Amino acid sequence: MAIAEAGGASTARVDRARRALDALNFFLADVRGGLGPYLAIYLLSVRNWNEAEIGIVMSISAIAGILAETPGGALIDAIRAKRTVVALAALVVTAGSLLLPFLSTFLAVALSQATVSAVGSIFGPAIAAISLGIVGHAHFARRTGRNEALRADSGHVEA
Repeated sequence: MAIAEAGGASTARVDRARRALDALNFFLADVRGGLGPYLAIYLLSVRNWNEAEIGIVMSISAIAGILAETPGGALIDAIRAKRTVVALAALVVTAGSLLLPFLSTFLAVALSQATVSAVGSIFGPAIAAISLGIVGHAHFARRTGRNEALRADSGHVEA
């Protein structure tokens, strides 16, 4: 049920929730993918890894993210504290990325990036669930479009 429908919430409260969701989508866009292509550049130029090692780490990370998507979505569906899970996941992804310069072995880097990717897979279902809770079923498709537009805008600002 959307906030506006739940107990006659005020328009100001709904507007505040929508603005917060806008900000979440804009600023979370970078966090959702972890280091992404920057990881390959870092490992190649700073760590002097070869392409095969980089490809294996990135593959392990991608597979971990794929394997975590369904359980992550189930977790989001099962809990009420969706915003808390998003905040904790953002902290884990950030910590995993900041930890990278201090990890010296292949296994440590692979595990950290697999963790980042697995935890990052929670953002999509969480944003969808939060969006549905704010706007309801009738406006969900439009809200999803806005979420993706904000995510894309973040990428343009970053570039």
